[in-house]
Amino acid sequence: MSDAASLWGRLLIGAGVSAAFLLALAPPRPAARLPVEGAIVAGAGCGVVLFMLAARRRPRLSFKLRRWPLLAARVAVLGLWAANEEVVWRRIALGELLPVGVVPALAASTIGFALLHRARRLLHLGTGGTFGALYLSTGALAASIVAHWTYNLLVGTLVDRRRV
Repeated sequence: MSDAASLWGRLLIGAGVSAAFLLALAPPRPAARLPVEGAIVAGAGCGVVLFMLAARRRPRLSFKLRRWPLLAARVAVLGLWAANEEVVWRRIALGELLPVGVVPALAASTIGFALLHRARRLLHLGTGGTFGALYLSTGALAASIVAHWTYNLLVGTLVDRRRV
């Protein structure tokens, strides 16, 4: 099996497992404070600001038409990856811990998120805490998914530039 097929397979299995846990657990949710459209805009803005703080630079995007299929695949993979992580760490972990209190729930889910990432755990404490706070403040999982997705896309463009 090719590396790409293996990656897609793992991502789809992860999405299925996340969906199954979500349906089985039905964890508590924060109160909705923004409509989905507003949450998406807030998430995109948060992802850009988070990238600028972490990278200490403005995002620079460039698109090459001959690489369009690769770009579309990358956007899809990063979106599915971000959605999986947000379902697990915000909706399930943070949601299940909400009855204990907002601050302990945010702290525990953020620490778990950071520990699961092997590199730059301090950075992941910041990003995980931001994604969690965004979910709690908007009441919409879409906000943290879009923030995570935007952040990962921008980090990916920075990594691509360093390879060239």
